[in-house]
Amino acid sequence: MSIFISTLTEMDYEPSLQMIGDAFKDAPESDQNEAQLVKGLRMAPDYRYELEVIAKTADDEIIGHAMCSEVMIKSGEHAYVALALAPLSVTQAYQHKGIGTALVQALEERAYAQEYTTIVVTGYPDFYEQMDYEVAADHGITVPFDVPNEAVRVKFLWDSLEDPPHGEVHYPEHFFTI
Repeated sequence: MSIFISTLTEMDYEPSLQMIGDAFKDAPESDQNEAQLVKGLRMAPDYRYELEVIAKTADDEIIGHAMCSEVMIKSGEHAYVALALAPLSVTQAYQHKGIGTALVQALEERAYAQEYTTIVVTGYPDFYEQMDYEVAADHGITVPFDVPNEAVRVKFLWDSLEDPPHGEVHYPEHFFTI
């Protein structure tokens, strides 16, 4: 089985939205708006195409998708630029085969190359823990909505940060206007 991870093209926009909708259709924790979220984030003025990746089969079928968007982590007078990973999706037939991990690793490499230091994610604590994402609250990072602490994770991409981000994550309005 050959799977390719790449930046999507405009030709991939609609098929990727369809795949995202299909991937979340039976997920009980989903509110079924992940495809709309991606569509909205693509329209945002600060959209970064290089921070959106897809997984394709040799037949060009899109079977996975992930993206990161800039967020601010604010604490008093301090503000830190970080990334939020949302959403990550893999079609059900291809789950548990390492594709989600490959998509996240591709985003981490791209984020690191662009000198981002921090990625925050909400959801699937067991999956993200395996990828070395730590409980964000343990680092003084919170989100503005009610979710269990275990579900909010953070990964620092740099080995040492003089002043690691801490405070509340401030998401762009596109996260909430779907």
